[in-house]
Parts: sequence; C-alpha cells; structure tokens
Amino acid sequence: MASQRPLKIIGCGGHGRVVADIARAMGEHQVSFLDDKPVDAPAAPPADGPTLELLPALAGSHRFAVGIGDAAARRRLAEAVCAAGGELAVLVHPGAVVARDVSLGEGTVVMAGAVINTGVRIGRFAVINTGATVDHDNIIEDNVQIAPGANLAGAVTCRENAFIATGAVVIPRIEIGESAYIAAGAVVTRPVRPHTLVAGCPAVEKSTLSGSGSLQNF
Repeated sequence: MASQRPLKIIGCGGHGRVVADIARAMGEHQVSFLDDKPVDAPAAPPADGPTLELLPALAGSHRFAVGIGDAAARRRLAEAVCAAGGELAVLVHPGAVVARDVSLGEGTVVMAGAVINTGVRIGRFAVINTGATVDHDNIIEDNVQIAPGANLAGAVTCRENAFIATGAVVIPRIEIGESAYIAAGAVVTRPVRPHTLVAGCPAVEKSTLSGSGSLQNF
C-alpha cells in the first residue's frame, strides 16, 4: 500500500514524468512536481518552485523523488532533500523483476522492464532504466545510472556516479570506475578507469572527463 504522505517529483521533464508514472503504477495517488524552470512540452505538468526554497517547508509533509537524468543535478538535489530532513522514496515499477534479496538505497528508481537478479546491492539515488538488466551479485554504488537496454553480467561493480549508456554490455567481474562513462552500444571486456569515457566493441578508452563531467578530446 502506498504511503499516505504525498509524493513530490523534482523535475517535470521527460525523466520526471516517467518517474511519476512509476509512482502512480505503484498506487501513489498524490503525485505533484517541483521544478525551477517551465518545461516547453505538450505533456509537461504544472510544477511548483523554486525547489530549494520550498524544500524545508515540504520536508515534513511530503516524500520526494528526483526525476532528473543529469547525474550531477540529481545527486545535488537528492542530497538537498536529505539535508532538509526529507525522505527520498524508493520507486520500483510493478513491471520490473527484482529478486527478493536485492538491496535498494534511498532515492533509487527502477523502471519498467528492468531485471535485477539475486545478490545485487544498489546504493542511493541510482537509476535502473527501462529494460536494463543487472545480473547476480552486482555492486551498483550511489548515483549510478544504467540507461535503457544496457546489460550488466554477473559480479560487475559500478563505482559512484558511473553512467552506462543505452545498449551497452559489460561482461562478468568488470569494475567500472567512479564517474566513468560507458558509451551507447559499447562492449566492455576490461576494467574502466575512473573519470574516463570508453566506446566501441570491444570498448577502448576514448577520453578523460573533467571534474564537471564534460568530455575532453572527444
């Protein structure tokens, strides 16, 4: 049964609307949005703002989910919710398959069609996106995003803030370093250093990433 406290989705763009749909599929009936900037899209819902100013007043009466795809912004806002004393909801679409012993950290969202197998540990603020697969005994640290259709084999480790793009494949027992970026369609067959971008089949290092997450020399 859904909690009686209303749920605020931070971000009313496409990612935020998907998160809201997951919440409603779970039985949440009081779902609304916070967003600092109006979204110019026909499906964009109304949203209150500014977010950071409203958080302290809402923290005691609402739960929150951060519906923003950008990793740095998602982490910043999730941590702002925690600092304000707010609760970050864990949202799992009913159409996802999640083993009973999987551990999901606060603020993590699992989207429709995802499969997460036994022994997996997932940290805070992570996103397991539509149709992604995470096989047994993976370690997915805080704020990792597994994009639609990506496939992680058994015993993979993804360090904080790593991004696994659409359709990428990671073979067993590989470690993806902190803030690494795995390009769309890449096939990762060896460990990936922190703060690097890899691409191709098999994946090779293409670039280093700056502290802000921008790509250098790519």
